[in-house]
Amino acid sequence: MMDIKAIELDLRKLSMTDRHTRIFSALKELKEQDAIIITNDHDPKPLQYLLKAEFKNTFSWEYKKQGPDEWVIEIKKLYPGDSLTAEQKGKREKLKQALKKLHEAPPQDLEKVKKKAVIYFKDTDPKELALVEQELIQEGTSRQEMKRLCDVHLEVMKEQLGVKAKRIKLPAWHPITILKDEHKIIKRNLKKLKRILEKLKTAGSFEKARHQINTLKELSHFFLETEKHHQREEEAIFPRLIAHGVTEPPEIFKEDHVEFKTKKKSLFEITMNAQTKDFKEFVEALSPLIEFLVKNLDDHIYKEDNILYPMSLETLEKDEWKDVRKKFDAIGYCCFVPVDFQPKADPPIYKLSVAGKKKKGR
Repeated sequence: MMDIKAIELDLRKLSMTDRHTRIFSALKELKEQDAIIITNDHDPKPLQYLLKAEFKNTFSWEYKKQGPDEWVIEIKKLYPGDSLTAEQKGKREKLKQALKKLHEAPPQDLEKVKKKAVIYFKDTDPKELALVEQELIQEGTSRQEMKRLCDVHLEVMKEQLGVKAKRIKLPAWHPITILKDEHKIIKRNLKKLKRILEKLKTAGSFEKARHQINTLKELSHFFLETEKHHQREEEAIFPRLIAHGVTEPPEIFKEDHVEFKTKKKSLFEITMNAQTKDFKEFVEALSPLIEFLVKNLDDHIYKEDNILYPMSLETLEKDEWKDVRKKFDAIGYCCFVPVDFQPKADPPIYKLSVAGKKKKGR
């Protein structure tokens, strides 16, 4: 991959004329995915309007810090988009407007707007949805707002997304097959985690909850190990999506991964130091962590299975997946261990054993 650079400019030390000269000069030198990070003493909104007028949609604009005394913005050079026909552009614009209406609808009108929006989502695939959301983010919608409203999009598209995801048939060696098999094991353990919490709430003491705490220790260690699952996505798949111009979805999923990692670490630490707390305090400390993981990690898995993975399959070339698999093997696995990768041989085929681990088969 090519090196990506970021130029930092502190505009507070420059005159207004020098500011524009320095920024526009730097922008013209940037290659795709390079960025300028500017620091200012006020919101440089007029600059954003100038960028849109001068460069159209070839740069993204993201606030890293919003005042009151210091404003930090990242301006990134985007990859040129795929050439679209007038019909495709029209369809994308209608989809974008439908998304905007969903975002802006007051609670009392949301159901009515959802019903109207269904027609625009009917033939939309996950990649097209992601690219439209990406455009909205580049036009000023924050990633946090897009994540919050993503649930609305999923609810509208749930039926067709589920049908399309089930139609995907891949060989057992494929990275997406491995990720989805890991998801099945992670979801089973999320259910176990939920049951453990319910039992702990009624146990009353460490002595009565000894078995549940031992199981919880195993589960907390398991969920820490699943960081390799996220690492493989971030290091083997996300850079390739970005190279194809799909830039925002990887960033949104990475933000989720960071939050999950923090929660899983806290779960592990509290569980391993169980006896240092009062039992009631122990359960109270565990409850929000487990409830967060059970709900949000399960939702995250749904989004990956039905949006991220189908989008990745549509975006990456077939030959790229062999290199992705090599990267997977180099990073390692969490929920099961496939056979060692053989770079000069055909990719191995796997089957599930009774214990839920993968073993070699031909």
